[in-house]
Amino acid sequence: MKIGILHPGSRDRIGLAGVFAVAVALRLIHLGERPLWYDEAFAVLYAEKSFSTMLHGTLTPVHGVAADVHPLLYYALLHGWMQLFGQSPVAVRALSALLGVATVGMVYRFGRLLHGLRGALGAALVVACAPFAVYYSQEARMYALLGLAAITMTYFFAHAWMGGGWRSWVAVGLCGAIVLYAHNLGFAFILGLDAWVIWEWFRPNGVRWRNIVPLVLAHLLMLGLFAPWLLALPGQFGKIQQAYWVAQPGPVQLVQTLFIFHFAYDNQALPAWLLPPALFFSVLLVVLCALALWRRRHILWSGNPPSWDMLLFVLGGIPVAVLFVVSQLSPVYIVRALLPSALAYYVLLAGLWVRGAWPRLVRWGILLPCALIVAISLGNHYTYTSFPRAPFARVAAFLRAHHQVGDVIVHSNKLSFFPTYYYDRTLPQSFVADPPGSPSDTLAYPTQEALGLFAVPDIATAVRGHERVWFVIFRRAVEEYRAAGYLDHPHRLWLEQRYTLVSLRTFGDLDVAEYLLRVPPLALHR
Repeated sequence: MKIGILHPGSRDRIGLAGVFAVAVALRLIHLGERPLWYDEAFAVLYAEKSFSTMLHGTLTPVHGVAADVHPLLYYALLHGWMQLFGQSPVAVRALSALLGVATVGMVYRFGRLLHGLRGALGAALVVACAPFAVYYSQEARMYALLGLAAITMTYFFAHAWMGGGWRSWVAVGLCGAIVLYAHNLGFAFILGLDAWVIWEWFRPNGVRWRNIVPLVLAHLLMLGLFAPWLLALPGQFGKIQQAYWVAQPGPVQLVQTLFIFHFAYDNQALPAWLLPPALFFSVLLVVLCALALWRRRHILWSGNPPSWDMLLFVLGGIPVAVLFVVSQLSPVYIVRALLPSALAYYVLLAGLWVRGAWPRLVRWGILLPCALIVAISLGNHYTYTSFPRAPFARVAAFLRAHHQVGDVIVHSNKLSFFPTYYYDRTLPQSFVADPPGSPSDTLAYPTQEALGLFAVPDIATAVRGHERVWFVIFRRAVEEYRAAGYLDHPHRLWLEQRYTLVSLRTFGDLDVAEYLLRVPPLALHR
């Protein structure tokens, strides 16, 4: 079998073109209108630096651990991309949109390899429309790269297992290295491939001995290519153990993962009324997939062809289980790092669908409400402006129009500072450092050095010598302190003891308060 593109017949090209048109359209809607949030602003500001500066900001030891936790492949790609296309929201997100559309194409090729033309079109359409895939095709982060590299690796893995030759095995090694360089948690997806090989090993007539040696060599190739970064992993893992925002996952996080795979995304909330039906259909689809595989268990176990449905099932579940178990020791459970598992699950879902694994009435009874939920979820995604995605461009414009010479703009933390700074670097802004040792204390001093942006230690230092203060804080932060039994957020309490609140403007979940000094300067810091 050749590795070349698997061309559909002429009568099916319209369907394929339609799938790609949907994929492109959904990834371009509001691409520039949606506000960049903290993670994206950080990525842009970091990626504009030289590679040596990024290395310093990532690997410089702080208290015996690395300064940051991510590999630099995506930042390096974004650096080159911005050199060509600039740093506007559309420009920086266009890289992820391009990777996301390429993922749809690769899913089509993978689905064609396993399920034929109808399964390929179905899988590509699911990935084109899935809110989880669309979301990270519109975000200036590394997850679209991770998804594309992982599904490409899986395609070449299946192709090589079918006898595709040494070029396919080399491609497995190359793509596996890209997976690891895209995100450190990509190892869990590679373990999923290995788990399937173990399944095939014990399955009668499963493992073909001619595949074992090239499989080992492909692993050696990916590890060899990733070897330079292996030296950094202990320090980055230490950073996670020392201070990281991820909490230890439990059953609730597993349910959320199931929900996100089907209809949602993380870092954004869906309307509360949509959650029950979305969760119901998420569970129903997984149960139906499990029942379909159970009915075919004898074929999956004893059949002569490789158990490709089991490969997709394992890739959809094993990485989730691996990260969940690892996180019981050191929390690293990030749902967006499981995007590759979701892609494999979509291919499985489409394959079962087109093979008629469920009665027609069941299929259409699921398809129509699921399509409606997806449409509502995407609409929510395109228009969402609550935490942590406030309309930062409007905030920057408001501050630019109203602040006066001598004023200072202080952000309660970096989550609002970085996006506002991205939209206007001329404003006199600063942000208060996270409490030492807190879960959000992730911006180490070498990273601040690399960015050229430094936190101030406390609110008193931030406002010293200024009579007018513009204070920016997420309302959610205030509510969290009140829910913990505090009267108010400590930064607001400190300001209200010394300053008079003149005005308050709200932008989504973000409050911008104007304060004027009411106590003598000498008493300000007593």
